[in-house]
Amino acid sequence: MVLTKNASPVVAQNGKTITGVVNDEFGPVAGANVIIKGTTNGTMTDMDGNFTISDVPEGAVLQVSFIGYLTKELPVGNQTSFTVMLTEDSQALEEVVVVGYGTMRKSDVTGSIGVAKGEELAKSQNFSALENLRGKVSGVNIFSNSSQPGAYANRVVIRGMATINSSSDPLYVVDGVVMEDFQLVNPNDIESMEVLKDASAAAIYGARGANGVIMVTTKRGKKGGEGTQVSYQGSVSLSQMARYMDLLNSQEWCDAFMIGLANENEYMGKDWSLDRSYWFSDRNYFDANGNPLYDTDWQKEATRTAISHNHQINIQQAGKNSSMGAFLNYTDQQGIVMNTYNKRLNAKVAYDANPTTWLSTAVNLLVNHTWGRYTPEDGGGQDARRTMIEMVPWYPVRDMDGKYTTSTTSMTQSNMFGLEGMSNPVMILEKQKRMRYNTQIFGNMALTFHLLDGLDLKTQLGIDSHQRTYKEYSARDLNNISMQQQGRAEINHTNTLYWQEETYLTYNKVFGEHRLNAMAGLSWQERTRSYDRSYTEGFSDDFYEENNMQVGTNPSAPESDWNRWAMNSYFLRFAYTYKDRYSATVTARVDGSSKFGENNKYAFFPSAGLAWNISQEDFLKDSELISNLKLHTSYGLTGNSEIDPYKSLANVDAGTDLLDGKRGPWSYINTMGNPDLKWEKTGQFDVGFNLGLFQNRLNFDISYYNKKTTDLLLDCPLPHATGFSSVFKNIGSVRNQGLDIMINGTPVQTHDFTWSSTLNLNYNKNEILALGDNDEDIYMYDWVNGGSILRVGESMGSFYGYKRYGVYTKEDFEAGNCEKNQIGRAKRSEEKEIIGKGLPDWTGSFVNTFSYKNFDLTVDMQFVWGVETLQRFYHSTYDRFGITNGLSNILYDAYDGTNPDAMQQMIYLSSGKHNGIDHAGQDTKTDSQWVADGSYLRCNLIQLGYNFEPNMIKSLGLSGLRLYANVNNAFLLCSKEFNGYDPESSSQMDKFGQNMTFFSYPRARTFTFGVNVTF
Repeated sequence: MVLTKNASPVVAQNGKTITGVVNDEFGPVAGANVIIKGTTNGTMTDMDGNFTISDVPEGAVLQVSFIGYLTKELPVGNQTSFTVMLTEDSQALEEVVVVGYGTMRKSDVTGSIGVAKGEELAKSQNFSALENLRGKVSGVNIFSNSSQPGAYANRVVIRGMATINSSSDPLYVVDGVVMEDFQLVNPNDIESMEVLKDASAAAIYGARGANGVIMVTTKRGKKGGEGTQVSYQGSVSLSQMARYMDLLNSQEWCDAFMIGLANENEYMGKDWSLDRSYWFSDRNYFDANGNPLYDTDWQKEATRTAISHNHQINIQQAGKNSSMGAFLNYTDQQGIVMNTYNKRLNAKVAYDANPTTWLSTAVNLLVNHTWGRYTPEDGGGQDARRTMIEMVPWYPVRDMDGKYTTSTTSMTQSNMFGLEGMSNPVMILEKQKRMRYNTQIFGNMALTFHLLDGLDLKTQLGIDSHQRTYKEYSARDLNNISMQQQGRAEINHTNTLYWQEETYLTYNKVFGEHRLNAMAGLSWQERTRSYDRSYTEGFSDDFYEENNMQVGTNPSAPESDWNRWAMNSYFLRFAYTYKDRYSATVTARVDGSSKFGENNKYAFFPSAGLAWNISQEDFLKDSELISNLKLHTSYGLTGNSEIDPYKSLANVDAGTDLLDGKRGPWSYINTMGNPDLKWEKTGQFDVGFNLGLFQNRLNFDISYYNKKTTDLLLDCPLPHATGFSSVFKNIGSVRNQGLDIMINGTPVQTHDFTWSSTLNLNYNKNEILALGDNDEDIYMYDWVNGGSILRVGESMGSFYGYKRYGVYTKEDFEAGNCEKNQIGRAKRSEEKEIIGKGLPDWTGSFVNTFSYKNFDLTVDMQFVWGVETLQRFYHSTYDRFGITNGLSNILYDAYDGTNPDAMQQMIYLSSGKHNGIDHAGQDTKTDSQWVADGSYLRCNLIQLGYNFEPNMIKSLGLSGLRLYANVNNAFLLCSKEFNGYDPESSSQMDKFGQNMTFFSYPRARTFTFGVNVTF
């Protein structure tokens, strides 16, 4: 930096004027920011690097900045003319990323690693950090299948699904320790998240890395000098229903019922009365003409505007040789469905110290307690998320006596229609209590011995303990839930303890133009799980609920379970870089697991990667266009060991049965052992490039991957003649190939205004290559003649059912193509076929951030394309009309004799017998009419924020103050064929049920107001 003094300063009315020029090693820098520190008084350099600033006060500090360069600060003093020489930000060029068992310079990495920073993750203010990660990293699909607080975890798939009976979840490593139930972690504690996507990056985790690895670094002590910093982040949110299902109202329901009667008379040979007052005769609910007295919108009655709040206090301190961070969080997230919520009380302490020159210590302890009430979204029971759609609208919430209504409140109408047994959703949400509690103790302690220059030995002990409790009580009068049992109560406990001890050497050294990063170590891991359950029925009243289960007159036998698994591992990594241009990385890991067969306890997982930093070559070093260009490629093996323990052994089923009034024991060998059972293995090839243009104002990160998973773990059924039900075997293979594309840039940057943009595109093609010895189809979730199928040559998560061509029409009858009683019925294919798939071809996001002076605006758009949604709720909302409510399309889209192109069946009634005569019923089967285009475009987040100037808040004792307002899920654009709450939903809680929705929790639109304060 060269400073020159001007002998003739120009003095303005409120201060002086200063001028100058900004250069780098190549010449003038255009577009650099020049500002008086602590103010908004500033400008940008012109094409020749020149600038002029007026009204510069005494004691001012000049601040000069530009992307990719170190920020310079110069005291103005008496000077009025400056020549500023900017130097490249070597820290930015040498950005460090977290990899397994250490860190590496980003420029040296040969694998595919995605990074998301904590400040970006915290913008959305969601309960789960996984929800915040959506769209931030290419190649990572996060399916938010439920808007219910804390009830169901997000489904995370990295570079495609590749397993059947094993878990498809990635491995979560938090501060070096493997963690389960990561979705419950406080996102405000997170500093950064790195996603290891390819084998070069993930193979260091060997048998647990096939689904990818998410490395999480949490906040610790104060950075940037000694002292203490206290900060607070708080927000209040209001959530409402984002979208309602369009259902029949009371009058429409009655009209549709009468049409159904007329259709049955005309085409089915019935002779029903068409006198409305005959059918709707209970004067408590209908007038003398048979018109309804009530019109209840059950979706609105069962939901609410939910008010949630989140509070985080951070105390961070740093001394000469130590630092400490203490973090406290309380979150109260209320659901939009009545009486659903999840709350979190979280405390975390981190302490780092360097007591001597040869020893560093680190301690990290987290206590996280969550509790909440939820309503189930899986299964087909008459729970609230179903009855808020199916309950007939002509019932009020309470009858004239103040009691909650059920489908049998009016026996007159119940006998007339044979309504499906159910309680109204408000009653269920009040009188069925399902509570979940989880207390997590997580932490680690590490000692690092500095043996020689660049050579360290680190030993670390970590634990992850969960104590989970589930409590349920369903009241005695809940129709089709617990009425028959006269109330039911359940309490179960699941306790897990995971520990790991890892010791490893690291060596980092630079020898002239050579740079080494080497690591070798060993690991021990163990997890134990215990479970117990108590259940009883038959209560005389609802007073005790689950708090005095011994008063239940019909208890079940108590249940308990315990299991354990352990692993022993040896691993190494060697990374070498020459001249900042050529990099190579080799990793290897040997894992031994108690889960696998006697003949295959250990497996070997190697990988290798190469990278070429072309922009460091002499022919590109001085390029004004290309500021960064790196090619990288890798290949390696990873494994999947995420199955339950003892699958390689013959398992014994045991229990008791009542015999002569006493319980007698029984047991038998249920599954055959397999001493050859081994890991699933995934071989993955990856090639890509990183390109930065115009001083890295435009950046591309693009990778192609091709990964093949073999030795799929599958629970195979056995012939009854063997005496066993199944055996766990390694059969089959799956291929995933695709593209990860991340483009970010700064299209506009002036002194007052900046626009930065990130486009994330992910393409994946999933194909099953082999299944078993004969490539047999595997059927799952078979219900109403359809479900999901695994078939060679097709994608996992494919839907299986009939193809609907339309309906049989009067013209078909007249042409002799159908019987008269088939008119209005569905016209389908003779055989089942694949009718869609729940895994998308493309996912992505487009995030734009605009900054004007102290204001900033973020708009986060997300999309999914090339996917379908199987609307299994059509079984109830179309095909069971007459005993339930349904979609308004029943009345307006059904075939009526005048619309031969209609796809929706004619209105017939599913009601039971009336005066001994059956109604026609509806022809219900899973078919293509249930399938809708599941593609969508969602405005995931809009945030407007304002950062106060330091000199404005200094008198308040504050060093930072930010106010912001968010809208989450601002709008959704999707196919008009989709009639549910959200096309991205699932009522099947495992991996193959994606986008198979029966009745789901409504998606919320949330408005948030927040403040960030630093003292």
